[in-house]
Amino acid sequence: MDNQYRRYNKRGSMDSISTPDTEKIVNLSDPDFGKINDINSKADKIFIGDKRVRTDRFDRATKSYDDINLHTAEELEQKRREEEKDILKYAATPPKMAATGLNRGTKLGNSYVRKGTIVKWAVIFVAALLIIVLFFPPFFSSETKLSGVRLDDDPFEGMGLTDFKTYALSNYSVYNEKAFSSEDPKNYRVVDLVFTIRNPSPLEMRIPQYDIFRVPDEYKDAVCYATSWKKNSDGKVIGDTVPGFSSADVTIRVMVNVTDMTDSDFDDCISSMIISTSGAEKKLTKSTYIPCIPAFMPVSNNIDISLTE
Repeated sequence: MDNQYRRYNKRGSMDSISTPDTEKIVNLSDPDFGKINDINSKADKIFIGDKRVRTDRFDRATKSYDDINLHTAEELEQKRREEEKDILKYAATPPKMAATGLNRGTKLGNSYVRKGTIVKWAVIFVAALLIIVLFFPPFFSSETKLSGVRLDDDPFEGMGLTDFKTYALSNYSVYNEKAFSSEDPKNYRVVDLVFTIRNPSPLEMRIPQYDIFRVPDEYKDAVCYATSWKKNSDGKVIGDTVPGFSSADVTIRVMVNVTDMTDSDFDDCISSMIISTSGAEKKLTKSTYIPCIPAFMPVSNNIDISLTE
């Protein structure tokens, strides 16, 4: 009984009554006071007091918060500059367009080639082929066994010097008029130079005449003329005709004034010559011809050239 009385009196005795704390009473009148304290206490338990809570649950949020708000001013400025560079780089780079038309690739072997490149080379090939067909000159080779000096022929062809010179100027390719300086036919030699012409074109080729393109300086005053030796019944030079993709032998006649020449001089004069075609053309239609690039034919030094044999 006494013990219970003492415990009762201890809990509810007048001595335990104290004056109310007015500050606490004011705080209790605030509706948010308890909530704030409750939130703060829970936060304290999470971050400080309650060790059972795993802190790694908040690592991601903490890192994101640091990335956004905790950079220094220098780091933020550097990041801004890098972003500006990326924007400018992207703006300066044109967008890649899908390959269309001639830009598309065609597989050749193990690699791809643009169709535009293939078309370009095809055009070049066709252009080169047209040049060969339309303008490329014929090929020549010297026939040494058929070439030689015509010792028995009359250089003036039955005429006097004056008449023959006039005839030569009208029908032959005269190289130097000064070479017609002697009225004695024995001072002249006529040489036939035979060449084989090969026409690489499908078009018929016509060569009306030939010229002497080059002679050594010491013999320029001795060379009279060069000419095709194919003539019609009236004695007019008609030149040579070679069908397409075929060959033909042509004879070019040259006359030289051999006054004061030795056999060696005469041989050197002839073998040092270069003959060229003159007025060569190719036949497109029955009455249409186009000019052809001249062909140049060096005279072979294997031809037997002599003043007396």
